[in-house]
Amino acid sequence: MRASLRQALTFPLKLIMRNLVTILIAIFLSLPVHSKDYYRKNIVDKAHEKLTQQIIRLSNEIDEFFADTKHSDNSINKSKLKISLDTYFREGRGPYMTPEINYQLVLPKTQRKLQLFIENEDESKEDETERTKFKTAKEDDEENDVSAGLRYAIEESGIDFSFDTGVLVNVPIVVFSKFRAKKRIPFDQWVLKVNEEVKWVNDEGFTSDLDLDFDKRLSRKLILRMVNNAFWNDEDYTIKFENGPSLLQKLSKKSALSYHAHVITVNKPEFVVENYITQITYRERIYKKWLFFQVSPFINFPRERNFHRTPGLVLSFDAIVGHL
Repeated sequence: MRASLRQALTFPLKLIMRNLVTILIAIFLSLPVHSKDYYRKNIVDKAHEKLTQQIIRLSNEIDEFFADTKHSDNSINKSKLKISLDTYFREGRGPYMTPEINYQLVLPKTQRKLQLFIENEDESKEDETERTKFKTAKEDDEENDVSAGLRYAIEESGIDFSFDTGVLVNVPIVVFSKFRAKKRIPFDQWVLKVNEEVKWVNDEGFTSDLDLDFDKRLSRKLILRMVNNAFWNDEDYTIKFENGPSLLQKLSKKSALSYHAHVITVNKPEFVVENYITQITYRERIYKKWLFFQVSPFINFPRERNFHRTPGLVLSFDAIVGHL
């Protein structure tokens, strides 16, 4: 059963490996200016379209199995696959890459009941500094968990609720459940964004991840965000806080910048500063509506290194296949 589960979960990866190299090579070959007809028929778009059709077909086949055909409709299938390739450059070590695959399988006829998902756990957290934070040797050796399971989502009184249950794909496979509640509360010139996530993993226990972010629009293209995050776990009862300002700047329809200056504190053995983070992130859509490039230079000042500066750089490519 474990072998069949692993085979099912690696379906998107096989599709990627079959088409991703072709897509990347063709993008560089198609950089010179061509006519619009050429771009409609080039090898990049053909490979992307083929992979999109395979994803939509899989979603429809599962949808037909679960759905009530007597009440079927013509809803648009919004299934998508996100492929990320991050390259890390850190002081004192060579560059290394971490591929990520996030598969959102939306079932148009049954989506009011359940959704199926395969995703990286870090992807669900809207935190641009997550990939650039200084990590201890133990944390650095841990791989990002990939989760697969069922999701039930509803909206009630302006609050978005979701409940996930499934497995974390590692060795050995473990069971998890997750509850999430999100709400936007406008007042005066600020908007409070509340995001609470409570998670249970059978071999780790409970964790709580709370975001209380305050957004203020400074101009048409500038947003100030005051970040406030608290993370707690019941293994050692550590509480970790991340606080500080972020500035979000829209440059054009295809590109944006963000600036971050955060401080991380923990309560063991008492409340002390664990790390300072400064970071700039530039993101741009480089090909049509589905290929993105991102670069994030950063500097950490971790307590583990006596607050000596620890610079680094993250280069990222994100490709979205499926519904855009």
